[in-house]
Amino acid sequence: MRPFRLLHLAFILLILSVAACIPPGPETTELPAVVVDLNDPVTRRIYDHQNNRAQDSLRRYLTHPNPSYRYLAARGLGSFSDLDPASTAALAGQLRSPSELVRSAAAYALGQTGAAAAADSLTRAFDGANRYRLFNAEVLASVGKTGDADLQEFLAGITTYTAADTVLASGRAWGLYYFARRGVQSAAGDQLMLDHALEPTTPAAVLLPAAYYLKRFPVTVGETTEARLRERLRATDDPDLLMGLVRTIGRAGLPAGRVALLRALDDQPDWRVRTEVIRALAGYDYTGVREAVLMRLRDDHPQVRRAAANFLRDNGRDTDATFIRELARDSTQTDVRYVLYAAAQRHLPLYFADYRGFLNYDLQQAYAATTDAYQRADILAALGEYPWNYRNIYELYEASDQPVVRSAAAEALRKISNREDFLTFFKRSSRRVRYDLSTYFRAMIYGREVGPAYAAANALIDQPTVYQPFYPELDWMSTALREFELPRDVEAYRAVEAALAALRNQPAPTPRPLDAPARAIDWDRLAADGGKEVVVRTSTGRFTARLWPDLAPATVSSFLRLVSEEYYAERVFHRVVPNFVAQGGGPLGDGFGAEDFSLRTETPAVRWDRPGLLGMASAGRDTEGVQFFVTHRPTPHLNGNYTIFGEVTAGQDVVDRITPGTRIEAVEVR
Repeated sequence: MRPFRLLHLAFILLILSVAACIPPGPETTELPAVVVDLNDPVTRRIYDHQNNRAQDSLRRYLTHPNPSYRYLAARGLGSFSDLDPASTAALAGQLRSPSELVRSAAAYALGQTGAAAAADSLTRAFDGANRYRLFNAEVLASVGKTGDADLQEFLAGITTYTAADTVLASGRAWGLYYFARRGVQSAAGDQLMLDHALEPTTPAAVLLPAAYYLKRFPVTVGETTEARLRERLRATDDPDLLMGLVRTIGRAGLPAGRVALLRALDDQPDWRVRTEVIRALAGYDYTGVREAVLMRLRDDHPQVRRAAANFLRDNGRDTDATFIRELARDSTQTDVRYVLYAAAQRHLPLYFADYRGFLNYDLQQAYAATTDAYQRADILAALGEYPWNYRNIYELYEASDQPVVRSAAAEALRKISNREDFLTFFKRSSRRVRYDLSTYFRAMIYGREVGPAYAAANALIDQPTVYQPFYPELDWMSTALREFELPRDVEAYRAVEAALAALRNQPAPTPRPLDAPARAIDWDRLAADGGKEVVVRTSTGRFTARLWPDLAPATVSSFLRLVSEEYYAERVFHRVVPNFVAQGGGPLGDGFGAEDFSLRTETPAVRWDRPGLLGMASAGRDTEGVQFFVTHRPTPHLNGNYTIFGEVTAGQDVVDRITPGTRIEAVEVR
């Protein structure tokens, strides 16, 4: 047997022995005191080293006699995108610290590396005496980020403790979740997570990762298991579990599941569950769910309406196209009207030429009648569903000075370029259309406007061999690349850099760190305002959030500085994904662009385990700036990758009803 297999076997036997003799009662380990004091000069220095990515300086504190500093140093290294061998070894040494918090922070940081060597260090450090339960749970979770399929099988195969053994069971459930996030699943792991979801006595700490495992990853179920899922669907009112159940039932596609989902769509009071039911209905024959989805176009929640319209666009039939166009014409809900037009455009048969003319006329008239950039963006997306509109879309792009519109036009052209039926649709005109698109994409890249350049570059990345003949020389792209300003234009810069490599038949470049220094932590500002709440006043209401400076001091101090400068006044929420996030605060309103500074990604061991968390939008590690988002639900797939810097304390219902174009009137510190 290979050495690493022996190590894994020893690890699993150790877990089994621990699980078999978990003592009742409270913890008996007396932990050394760990205190996070933002007024302490050494604490500030550690955070500054983290913010400056001074790995060697931060590493020195791992051997400090004060456990608080060791804890902060270990936690800080969990925010690095990569660790050098010296830091990895130093963290491995802290896996046997007398402080459980230090141990756990070191285990988390090693898990963030994703390295197989880290899995070996973690398995060796598992506490067989079970004095450090929280640490053991962190080890199990981190193994899911670093281990191989053998370890996944071992983890899924433990049978000697129940879900009532909450700490270890929770750690194992997170470990299996992280394995699945990396594409490592097994029948045993799937069944274990199903069992957790189906068992009414499963503790909440175990149920959450199990529920989101089912929501996010495909799990095979037969009729018997599906019947149990339906029974659990009727018996629970936990929205997180309900979302996982409905998605799993939808993937199974069994007839009885359709009835259960339709009942849930009518009965569920939580808008997030209704949204997930609509998405799950895509697993069934369209004619059997059509009426129920149509009814949701009149739902009282805007996110449910949008989900219903998206369903019709993505799953509709050609027999419904003219009916959906009439729905769009009659709709008083502008948040779904043009998505319905997109559905009609997509599904209208090609031989309905006259009706196609009516559709395009409606959309062009609507475009001319509104100045709302977000309505125009939806209209452009609808026009783009009929590929022959490509010239009209580009003309609207050229005529507009609204960044939202110009980016939407570029994205519509990219989607036309990527159509699988491009050749059969355009037939003998396909080469001429490709030539036109190539000139449009070149103009967008050379124009160096972030959103259009990003979309155009990605169109070339998607199909480099198709566009290579139209660009016999690429000096123009190299020139454009040099003209982008960093960090302001980072999304476009990286996309164009990758497009240039693709057109040259070279491997995709590894994104290089931004040359600009990170914005310094303003400790005086944090001392004055860092522990306070902020009130975000929008055009549809207000919500309040408490900031988390001890977890993300650089992000919080920058956010407070922007607030003091009234930066967010009259910005907008440009992107809303129903039952995921509302995102806004950018300088252009189209989701692209930044300012002349960047922030470091701050990812200590906190999870996206509830709705209402404030996060920083990112174009990659250490590229955060001004855009932020607020979650509608737990979003554990973001764990370890995105900065959390606060939590909504009042007004989550306002967050949930934000739609694209909702204005931020002001942000105030309270």
